[in-house]
Amino acid sequence: MQIKKQLVSPKHLDNPIVLIEFDDSSKVNIAVAEATEKAIGNIINEYGEQSQILLIGRYNFDGYKLCNTGKFINLLNDKLKSEMYPKADITIMTAHRAKGLGFDNVIILNMFENKFGFPCQLEDDPIMKMVRYEDTSMPFAEERRLFYVALTRTKNRVFILTPKTKPSRFLIELIRDYGIEHSDELKMDKVDLFSLRCPDCSFPLKSEFNKNYGLHLWLCTNEPEICDFMSNSKSNLHDIWKCDKCDDGYMIVITKGERVFYGCTNYRIEKCSNSRSING
Repeated sequence: MQIKKQLVSPKHLDNPIVLIEFDDSSKVNIAVAEATEKAIGNIINEYGEQSQILLIGRYNFDGYKLCNTGKFINLLNDKLKSEMYPKADITIMTAHRAKGLGFDNVIILNMFENKFGFPCQLEDDPIMKMVRYEDTSMPFAEERRLFYVALTRTKNRVFILTPKTKPSRFLIELIRDYGIEHSDELKMDKVDLFSLRCPDCSFPLKSEFNKNYGLHLWLCTNEPEICDFMSNSKSNLHDIWKCDKCDDGYMIVITKGERVFYGCTNYRIEKCSNSRSING
């Protein structure tokens, strides 16, 4: 909807976006730190130790996690020291703080698809939603603009640390739209971008583990006051609800062969046998 702009850069690089993939199935903080070291090594090999390197996190704690591994030391004025590359010129900031700044090369740290990933999937306080403007033109519109900020802080390349099992939806869009090179180990099918819609209101659904239910759920992204749809089944989108036969059970979608039905979550714990057919 904006005025179209044709930007022409005097610099042309092959592969300006480089994915540094890592195994996020265990010891995630260590894996992120090691992937950061690999990216720094690539930058030094290509541009030398004098290259300015900016690490961009989505949150302040992204830097704390990095330093807690012992592979990096937090210095004054947003500076970090790498134990592996002690002479490297490393600065760390959040994407918000990096607006308007430019560095020789950039490394983006937190590209997970989860509540504290990028895009951030935390719910705003209901009172704040009433007084704050929210762009609903497309899902995660403000986070998308922030990711653009992170991508464009570099004068050369941007290295994106890429978790193999839970890559951000933004990463998957980049790969699909621009053919970014990646390995076959990257689980791109873990995120259904915007095709999975709420059957009640047609808003996009988001995937999230809910501790209260103890279930991985698909939740409607619409205002909770308007639509509170949630389902534990991606393939059979039926709203879950409170069991009317026991105290704290929930009727969730269960699939056995071709049969789909509601069953109480307390079936194995308290032997609540409450069930209801969905498709006969």
